[in-house]
Parts: sequence; C-alpha cells; structure tokens
Amino acid sequence: MKKTIIAVLALIIAACTVSCNVIITTPETSAESTSSDTTENTGTETQTEYPHSNMELAPLDDIIATAEGLSVKVSTFKYFFMDEYSSFISNYYYYLSYYNFDETIPLHDQQNELGSEPMSWYEFFLERGKSSFEQYAKFAVMAIKEGISLDDEDNAKIEDNLKSIDDIAAENSKTFDEYMAQFMGEGMTRDRIKAALELSQLGYKYYLKLYNTPQYTDADIEAAYNDSNGEYSLVDYNEAVIKAVYDETDSEDAVNAAKEEAKTKAEKMKELIDTGTSFADAYKAAAAVTEENSETEAETAEEQKDEYLYTGMEYSSLDRYKFLYEKDTVEGQVNITYDDSGNASVVQCVKLPYKNTQKTINVRHILLSSSDYSTEDDAYAAGQKLLQQINEADDPKAEFIKLVPEYSSDTGSKTNGGLYENVVPGAMVTEFNDWCFDSARKVGDTGLVLTDYGYHIMYLDGYGEEIWYYNCEASLRQEAFENAADEIYETVEITYNEDLLDRITK
Repeated sequence: MKKTIIAVLALIIAACTVSCNVIITTPETSAESTSSDTTENTGTETQTEYPHSNMELAPLDDIIATAEGLSVKVSTFKYFFMDEYSSFISNYYYYLSYYNFDETIPLHDQQNELGSEPMSWYEFFLERGKSSFEQYAKFAVMAIKEGISLDDEDNAKIEDNLKSIDDIAAENSKTFDEYMAQFMGEGMTRDRIKAALELSQLGYKYYLKLYNTPQYTDADIEAAYNDSNGEYSLVDYNEAVIKAVYDETDSEDAVNAAKEEAKTKAEKMKELIDTGTSFADAYKAAAAVTEENSETEAETAEEQKDEYLYTGMEYSSLDRYKFLYEKDTVEGQVNITYDDSGNASVVQCVKLPYKNTQKTINVRHILLSSSDYSTEDDAYAAGQKLLQQINEADDPKAEFIKLVPEYSSDTGSKTNGGLYENVVPGAMVTEFNDWCFDSARKVGDTGLVLTDYGYHIMYLDGYGEEIWYYNCEASLRQEAFENAADEIYETVEITYNEDLLDRITK
C-alpha cells in the first residue's frame, strides 16, 4: 500500500457560506439590549456574565511571535487561528450543540469536552492554530536562513488566491475586507491576509525544496522494492468466507458448535484444494453451496471461479493476507484465518506479488466550476466552446495552457497550466479518474468530463513512472523529509508574546 505523503498544503482560503465571526453576546441579544436571564419568581433581570465578553483584543499589528529572521504580527497568526475556527464551524455547523459549543459565547468561557484533558474552546483552537502556524513558520525560518524568497510564480499564486476571494466577495455584494470580516474578524484586510499567505507560501516553498532535494538511482528504488516485503506490489488471490451461522440468542454450546462447523468446512475446503480440486468446486463442496447461489443455471465452473478471484490487488496488512507476502509462500498455497465471530477466511495465492507496471498519468484540466454559471447547460456550452477552440488550434497543448489562467477555477493548478503529474488510479474523483485511465486513452486526447465540481476540460499530457517505481521513490522521499522536518521542528524555536496569544479573539 502506498504510504501517504504528509504534504504541507498550499494554503488556499475556502469560501465559508456560514457566518463564522465570533459573536460575544448571548442568543437573545438585540441591537438595543444586552442578554439577560429573567428570574421567574421575582420578575427582575440579571446580567448573564461572561468574563471575556469585554476583553481587549490583541492589536493586529503588534508582534506576537519571533524566530530567527522572522517577526510575525498578530494578524498573521490570527489568520491561522481563525482558519481553524471557521473550518470547524463550517464542518460541524449542524452538530455544534452536540459538542456543547455556542458561537455566541466567548471561547474562553466555554469548556471543551472532546479531549481527555480539560480545556476551554479557546485553548482548543489556539492549540490547533499554533500547530498550523508553526508548520509554515518554521519552514519559512529555514527558507530565510538559506536565502530562499518568493519569486514571480509564488506571487502569482498568492494574487490568484486573493482574486478568488475578490470574486466570491463580489458575488455576495461585499468588499474583500467585508467578506473576510465574516469569518476572520474585523480588521483582517487584504494586506493582512496577503502577509499571511506570503508566510504560508514561503513555508510551502521550503517544504518542496526539502522534499525534492534527495536524489535516488534506479538501484536505490529497486533495493527499496525488494526490501518492502510486497508493500508496493500487486497480488492475485482467491478468497471465500465460510460463516459460522448462529444467532445472538443461541446458547454458548450452540455458538461454539457453529464455529467448529465453520472450521471443519474450511479445513475440508483446504484439503480439497491441496489435492487438486479447483477453488470454486472446493468451496461448493465444503460449504454446501448449491446452484441456487448462481446467477443462472447455465453458469459454468470457469465463470464461477471468477467469483472468488481477486486480481491485481494492492498490498494489505490484514492478517488473512500476510502469508501472501512471505518469502516461502508458493503459488497455489492456501491459508485459513478466523475472525472473532468464528467466520473462516480461506485465501489461496494465485500469483505471487509482482510489480505494478501501469504508469502514472500527467493530465491537464480546466475546471469550469458549477458556481460560476447560472445553469449546468451554460457550463456545458462554455466547455464545448473552449474544447472546440483547443482542438482546432495549430498547437492544442499550447492553446490549452494559454486558456487555463483565464477560465479555470482550480487554484491548485491554475498557475501551472492546469497540470497534475504522476496521478495514480483512484487519486481523483471517479469521473475524472475514469477518463484518465480509460484503456483507449492516448497522449494528446482531449475531453469534457462532468464531476460534482463542475465541467473539466481534459488534456492527457503524458505518462510518468511505473506505479511501483513512483510509490517506492515517494516512500523514500517521505522518510527523508520526515527525518529532516522533525529536526527542524525540534531546533527552530518560536517565541510567543503570551499576553497577545491569549487575546486573539473573544
């Protein structure tokens, strides 16, 4: 199984359709009055007290954090804090009451009960905000020390992100600053957001440098593959489950008898296979599977065999598959494992682990976001027009790249010609993936694909490495990156102004 690359994400502001600013009054507060509780037996009103309601917020231009070569303003740190906050509100808006979270009460004055340690909701978001901030800031410190700075391409990405906010704000009849105030707080102006994005981009740039620095030879990759015990391989196997049939109301003796019966059938099935019976026939004989289980009475034994065959399966560490990757395993070998319920999994090695020689895909796309068009038909018509323009051009690829900055809504690829490199099967949404990995696909092919994100104008740019090779190299790079990053996280020190840190928001 390919190891997940823990990438430091390029920070892109997402539109928040729910107002995520912190309201410091209680739900009953109106413009004319403050929140109050009415005492039933006296009729008098008492002020609801939240100690932090009148807290003075940290001045946005004060320095809240310093490190070697780096001084960070409150506004920049607040960006990371509020990004964590607004993301939480957006993701869990309809479930906030289950977390005993109230947007109208200062975060300091609410107890967070999610973790094992008691803390306020302010401490919860501060912990998350600091973690996100430090991930970028410590890499930015290293970039400054090594003389790495933002270039024109980096600045273009930042400006593109800012423009996307401009566009969203305009759609909501707001200025940039008004729109950002909804979920970042008052005073989080364009210049302050830009400063936060610059820090993010510089940290991300150093991450890329750190990740891409190691160089590996073909021999290094081959050695990693051989040492991986099948982790970057595919394998073919037959599998069937013989269930222990019992009811939860059955006696202990009945349950044990059912489990023993499943075990007996599984061992009988293995014995039949070991003496030359096909997997399908052995299963039917041992588990008493009748023809009623077949889709049609005319189904042949050869067709039935495919019901149990799993071809080209990726590595799995589950117990029932471990034997497939052991060095002394041979093709045809059968293994039986049992789960806690007594069900028997009978697995037969059909083909020993082998390299996945399918190549990764390099693909370009222009995303016509559904939100940018009045109807789906309008988006489709726009996509067809652009697709025709690309196909009729003397150089379709050059024409495609030229159109990306103007038309694509995908900020992740808008500044690099819409390109995604080394895409592996299953990495993209289904429709996008299916177009890329269609067996008839050829370099230079174009197309129009509809996903939940909108219409994608597609261009197959080429092929990358074989998947086994790509995954092995990515794993080596990830291990080297994590070791280097851990050292940076431990050695780069960030000093905070604790007073300001405690007054980011109410």
